[in-house]
Amino acid sequence: MLNHARPYQFYSNAYSLIELVISIALSSIVIVVFYSFFSNAQKQSSDSVLHFKAAELAQTYLEEINLKSYDDFSPTGNAIRCDSLPSLPCSIILGPEVSELRTNYDDVDDFNNLSEQPPVDANGNTRQGYSSYQVSIQVSYAGVDFALPSTSLKKIQVTIIAPQGEVFVFSQYKGNF
Repeated sequence: MLNHARPYQFYSNAYSLIELVISIALSSIVIVVFYSFFSNAQKQSSDSVLHFKAAELAQTYLEEINLKSYDDFSPTGNAIRCDSLPSLPCSIILGPEVSELRTNYDDVDDFNNLSEQPPVDANGNTRQGYSSYQVSIQVSYAGVDFALPSTSLKKIQVTIIAPQGEVFVFSQYKGNF
């Protein structure tokens, strides 16, 4: 029996070259869109780690500072306040006393204008995991911020600069109580 089929018969269940090229182009576009989405998500994920580490580092400094006396003329425990009898007036110049080392800081204002890179703890040991961070601290009288006498409060501002240059600022007030 002879087969009388056409020699160039089109089959409907096969792909043409044009359909194949279009599907490859669409697949490429979808891959690029998903890749850009996931790369942004990964960047934001690393940003949150930097934010957390900066907050954790600032918290350690703020806790260390908060454990110190309010002023040189306030004894440990702040039982007697500076600027009240029988104590002396509060310090006028904020900052460490002459020849006072970081390991000997005994009151809040000693930390004024402190700048460290890498950050160190109260004993002078480098803080592990923070070698590329920079810390600077400013202490100022801030009683007027709350309609109090100027020397009633000190504002402690800790600035952390992360490895990529992001700046994080944390503030806390300590009262002369």
